Amino acid sequence: MNSILERVNLVCQNVRRMNDGPVSFKKLVAITRKEFRNKEIDLALKTKKDSFLEHSHFYVEAFYDHEHDFNNETPIEVYVYHNFIPTDLFLHTQITEFLIQIYDAVVHELRHQQQSRTRFYEIFNSGIASPYAKYLADPDELDAYAVSIAIELLRSMPRERAVKYMTRMRVLSKIKTQYGYISPNLKCYVDYYGSNPLIKKVAKKVYKHLNSLDSNQIFR
Repeated sequence: MNSILERVNLVCQNVRRMNDGPVSFKKLVAITRKEFRNKEIDLALKTKKDSFLEHSHFYVEAFYDHEHDFNNETPIEVYVYHNFIPTDLFLHTQITEFLIQIYDAVVHELRHQQQSRTRFYEIFNSGIASPYAKYLADPDELDAYAVSIAIELLRSMPRERAVKYMTRMRVLSKIKTQYGYISPNLKCYVDYYGSNPLIKKVAKKVYKHLNSLDSNQIFR
């Protein structure tokens, strides 16, 4: 898992290094796309304009397709939804926010690729995202989101402190930073499952990743 973090972190660090000043959204996406290609991470980075978003807002979604992977087609698609004006420029803070979202999304999907290849592309669960709670309970999703939660925690607090919270997941899910919840993914799980035993499974997997992930390879 750490090799995945290292590769994606290197891409994001390089992009930020090359764009420390004002840069257009179009150029930032183009450079990010090129860096992933240079590091031989096979994904398609796309943008979609959403007129319902405020002009300064954006969000990232990503998907992994095991059939495309099996057939040597591009297996991961990353979408950046936005409503930017063409003349808008990204400054250092916005560039970092953009790359954090890209980093988290790509690491999550590369974890799915790792799961799929370990099983030789055999489908473990349908993963149908309806209802959403069923999607979150999918074993592969639970594992990948545990990685995402561990990354979010390590980005914001010392490893030792995060580990201590593993028996108090509801409390941990409510902790906020100046940018929002310390772990939006954990907040989502707690909101959907409350005191359901599944939260204990999440805690066990997060604990495992907290102790194994290299925090130096987490982009922040």
